[in-house]
Amino acid sequence: MTTERTVINAIIGAVIGVVLSFIPFSTVVGGAVAGFLEGPNPREGAIVGALAGVITFLPIAGIAVIALGVLGFGMGVAAAPIEGFAVATVVVLVFASIVFLYTVGLSLLGGYLGAYLAMEYPDQRTRTRDTIGLSRTDRSRRDRSGPIDPTRPPGPAGDGSLDRDREEDQPQETDAAFDADRDTERERS
Repeated sequence: MTTERTVINAIIGAVIGVVLSFIPFSTVVGGAVAGFLEGPNPREGAIVGALAGVITFLPIAGIAVIALGVLGFGMGVAAAPIEGFAVATVVVLVFASIVFLYTVGLSLLGGYLGAYLAMEYPDQRTRTRDTIGLSRTDRSRRDRSGPIDPTRPPGPAGDGSLDRDREEDQPQETDAAFDADRDTERERS
């Protein structure tokens, strides 16, 4: 089942695949990122990788249609014999199918591998999702605590780093008692 999270992960993977398109097999990298973000289930990783491949193929198909319109079928179609037009159409469709299978197939493989990596490295996956803002724990924490008030410091449901800083700044009672014991030992000597 495709969820909103799956589509977002697929879009992230597709963008990475398009940005890295100058290197060979960039669709594997895009699919792997999408599968890694999706989670440790290899089936879901393959699905999100294939979806990332389809999204990656859209700009390629758009550029191909524009190029064919300008360079190929737009010039002299009426003068070309029907057999030549049919052969050209078949060649273009075969080429487009090969590019489609390359893009989607390798993205699917990358999604599967990314899901495997997510299964092997769950801590890195959690940190990555937290870093890019896709963590489910952040959303659930916000939902429980209600709207965020920017004028109020974080409470017990917050991240607690402010509370830890305050505790570290305060002298500990054990330190004060230790200092007092040390001072009395010096006086005796």
